[in-house]
Amino acid sequence: MKGQGLPISTIIIAALGILVLVVLGAIFSGQIGQFTRASKPCPGRCVVDESKLQDLRLAAHNDRINVDPGLVYQTNSCNREFETDLGSAYTPQNMPKVSDPASWRCQSCCIITG
Repeated sequence: MKGQGLPISTIIIAALGILVLVVLGAIFSGQIGQFTRASKPCPGRCVVDESKLQDLRLAAHNDRINVDPGLVYQTNSCNREFETDLGSAYTPQNMPKVSDPASWRCQSCCIITG
């Protein structure tokens, strides 16, 4: 009795097709955009609330970072009259070198739009 099955080239083509569909799904669902924004600094004001700012000061002290997070972040939210909130996927400009930048992300990034 002879074994039946698909040729290996058909299996490889099907796997490549599934990979392409996954990549397209990630692009169109916005996940790739969030990833690229997370690695970019906020082009405007990086805003966090006061409680997070205190947590970041403690983290900076524990990691022996000589930057006061209060110099990098602001605690007042975006002014809707002349600023646009870009969201929270950005890191602040002049962010200190840390092992985990996720905890240092802005809660909102405000840019002046006029």
